[in-house]
Amino acid sequence: MNWPWGASPRRTRPSRPRRRSPRTGAGRSRPPATSGRDRAPHACRTAWRASRAGRAGRREVSGRPRPWPRALTASPVLALVLALTSGCGHVPDAAGAPALPRPSAAVVSVPSSTPYMSMTLVPTPVPSPPPIPPQPKVLVVGLDGVRHDRLLAARAVHFRQLMRAGTFLTGRLEVLKKVRSSSGPGWSTVLTGVAPGKHGVHNNSFEGRQFTKYPDFLTRLERIRPSLHTAAVTGWRYLMDTGAVGALVDWHATSHLKPYEIGDKDAFIIDRMTDLIRTSQVDIAFMHLEVTDAVAHRSGVLGPDYRRAIETVDGYLGRLFGAIRARRTFAAERWTIIVTTDHGHRDEGGHGGVSPQERSIFVLAAGPGIAQGVRGGGARQVDVAATVFAQLGIPLPGSLDGRSLSAVQVDK
Repeated sequence: MNWPWGASPRRTRPSRPRRRSPRTGAGRSRPPATSGRDRAPHACRTAWRASRAGRAGRREVSGRPRPWPRALTASPVLALVLALTSGCGHVPDAAGAPALPRPSAAVVSVPSSTPYMSMTLVPTPVPSPPPIPPQPKVLVVGLDGVRHDRLLAARAVHFRQLMRAGTFLTGRLEVLKKVRSSSGPGWSTVLTGVAPGKHGVHNNSFEGRQFTKYPDFLTRLERIRPSLHTAAVTGWRYLMDTGAVGALVDWHATSHLKPYEIGDKDAFIIDRMTDLIRTSQVDIAFMHLEVTDAVAHRSGVLGPDYRRAIETVDGYLGRLFGAIRARRTFAAERWTIIVTTDHGHRDEGGHGGVSPQERSIFVLAAGPGIAQGVRGGGARQVDVAATVFAQLGIPLPGSLDGRSLSAVQVDK
C-alpha cells in the first residue's frame, strides 16, 4: 500500500541473514548519520511498525527485537498519533525538499485489548432561525355595473378559475328609502364597510357623506398599522375627490384621459396596477374598472358588446394574476383576491331604480381560509371590508357592519 509519506514498510525476518546493501555494506551495519529532515521518513516507518506490533508488545528495528517503551505499550493510539505528528510534518529549510503536509486534525480509532480513554468531539448544533410566516396580501377589484348572470354566461376563464378557488356569492342591494342603485352609494358601501345609513351617500352627488367618521378600509388600515403599504387605482375621480378613498393611502392613481374611447381608461388603470404589483411593495390594493358599465349604458347587457366587455375584463384579471406571480417575493406571500360590483343593469341598460336586475350584485373571494368552490346567495357589499381585515390578520373594527367571507358556510 502506498501511503502519502512513502511505500509501506516490510516486516523483517531474524532467521534469515540480511542481504548486503550496496550502500551500507552488511545488513547489521548502521546507516550513516543523517539530518533531521532525512530522518523524518524513518521516524514514520518506525512508529508505523510500533503500531503494527502493539498487540505482541514488541517492536522490530533493523531485525533486532527490543522491548516496548511503557508509554507506547499502554496506548497503541499514541504511537500512531506520534507517527502523524513527529517527523512527517517537519518543515525543511529553504534548500531542502518540500515536506509532507501536516494534517489539520485527526480522529483515530485503533482496536486494542488495552483499555484506554477516548474522546469524541461533537460539534455544537447551531439552531436554525424560526421560519418567517408568509406575508398576507389583499387585492380588491371593483367592476362597475356587472350583472352576475351575464358574467356566468360569458367566456370568462379567469373568473371561473377564481370561482373554483374561492367563494362566489350573489345577491341584491337592500331597498332603502332615497338610496339609488348607483355607483356612489355602492362603492361607498364597499370601501367603508358600513351601510348607506351610516356613510351617508345616497346618490352620485356624495352629498351627506360621513367619510371622516366612517373612512374607507385603506385609511383605517393606515391608521391601525402604518407599516402597511396601501394603494388605490381608479378611473373614476369622484372616489378620490370626495374622500371615498382617503389621502392617507400611500399610492394613488386616476386616469385623466379625455376625450377617450370606451375601455381606454381601464387599459390605463390595469397598466398602472400591474406595474405597481409587479415592482413595488404593496400589502393591500383597491382598483376600479368602468368599461362594463359604460357598455351597458350604451348597448344594454344582452348583446355581444356587453359580453365582450366582460371578457376584456376577464383578460385584465389574468394580467393581475400574472403580475402577482411575477413578484420577487411571491413565494413568501399569501394573496387574497376579492372581486365585486356596485350595482346591476336593466336588460336594455341603465340603473338607479329598485328592479331586481338593477340591484343585482355579487362578491367573489379566494384566498387562505376561504372555502373553495362554494356558490351561494346572500352577497353583501359590507362584507368586503371585513374580509380584507380578516385576511390581513387584523381584528375587525367594531363599527364595521360586515363579516368575513371566511366565516361564510353555505352548501356547494
